[in-house]
Amino acid sequence: MVDKPRVILALTLLITFFNAPARAKKEDPAMTPSLESLFLDYTKTQLGSLSKNEAKKKYLYTIQLEKSRMMHKLLRTVYENAYELYREGDFDASRELTAKILSMDPGFQDAAILHRASIELSGAVRPALSERRLVENRFEEGMSLYRQGRLVEAQQRWDEAVKLAPGNLKARYWLRRVRGELSDEHFRRGQKAYQMHRLRDALDQWYAALVLNPKFPQLVSNISRVEAELRRQEANEKLQEALNLYAQGRSDGALKVLDEVLQIEPGEAKAQKLISEIRLEIANQHVAEGRSKYKDRSYRQAIDFWNKAVDYGYDPRKANILIAKAKEQMTREADERRRRIEEERRAKEEAERRAKEEAERKKVEDEAKAQQAAQARLQATPPAEPEQPQMPSAGSEENKKDGLKHWEQGIAAFMRGDYEKAKEEWLLCKKFDPTNSDCIAGLQRVDNTFGGGP
Repeated sequence: MVDKPRVILALTLLITFFNAPARAKKEDPAMTPSLESLFLDYTKTQLGSLSKNEAKKKYLYTIQLEKSRMMHKLLRTVYENAYELYREGDFDASRELTAKILSMDPGFQDAAILHRASIELSGAVRPALSERRLVENRFEEGMSLYRQGRLVEAQQRWDEAVKLAPGNLKARYWLRRVRGELSDEHFRRGQKAYQMHRLRDALDQWYAALVLNPKFPQLVSNISRVEAELRRQEANEKLQEALNLYAQGRSDGALKVLDEVLQIEPGEAKAQKLISEIRLEIANQHVAEGRSKYKDRSYRQAIDFWNKAVDYGYDPRKANILIAKAKEQMTREADERRRRIEEERRAKEEAERRAKEEAERKKVEDEAKAQQAAQARLQATPPAEPEQPQMPSAGSEENKKDGLKHWEQGIAAFMRGDYEKAKEEWLLCKKFDPTNSDCIAGLQRVDNTFGGGP
């Protein structure tokens, strides 16, 4: 007896497991990693990181294949449980399980057959009798279709009968017979396509024949031979395409197509020779470009070209010599630039220092000349007596104001260094206000400094 609740629970968990990444991605793609990303993270700890995009694609494809294999194996186990329920007459439970299987894999033909049969037999009063009658009807439908020459449909009916009742010898016999006839027909069509040099069509027909009859005599050898011819044909077409691209000057495109030729025919000598010639030509072009950039003092670009030349097969030792020379020249010119910048900075600082010293020297000389000139004038020509103004009575307020005015003008002249003018003003101050001690002190200072009396 099948434990139906346990089977349904297992199937539910299976659906949840394989659909969980998709639901999580819809809910929060930033927080929930996909199944593929989890596998990739695992490879980083076990197999190292995958650096190339092509390697990542292949690994993801491998993951998908493994996931599909696991899923098919689990669905096959569930199908076996559903079939056991069907044999026990529990058609409703069988229909429920097969429906879940088909929701996950609509192409599961055995589950589809069992699902249709479970629907037809649902509610049957005598399950065993109804099941035998259903199988017999499938067999009779197959016979009718076979007599009409509709072999493919007859095969489908007998295939259903065998799947529902593996012990039905009549259905097994006629299924084997119709498969043999279909296999012969596919073989004949393949032979005709091969004679017309339609190699792909021939292979399609022969593969169909091989699926129907894996023991078909000489079919495997025929397929192997035609596949080899097809590979040679495809390789020749690709080789011609590569030659055309090379003639157009598209060397990189030609190399890519030639790599495809070697993937099809790894031992293709022409492709290998042409790849060597093209790679050598591209390498020499990169070397020439590097030398040109070196002459233009674009050393980094020159180094890049020489590294590319190595990628295309140029001698690494020669490339390393060129690269070392470029790096040495870069270092030499960098040192020269630093030395020149330092010299310019020092020259600028020296020029500024000299200019500053010259300005200070000139200022000192100008001040000394001015003092010498003033002293010479005082010594050479004594100040003329100012005209005696008509003054009001001494000690009046007006005289004091005029005296104060001449005192201030004398102070201004003295501050400017015009000592002769200062003496004249202070003499007038003394005339207007003999009591003004500041005027007398100023005159004494002038006399003491330059000599001479009032």
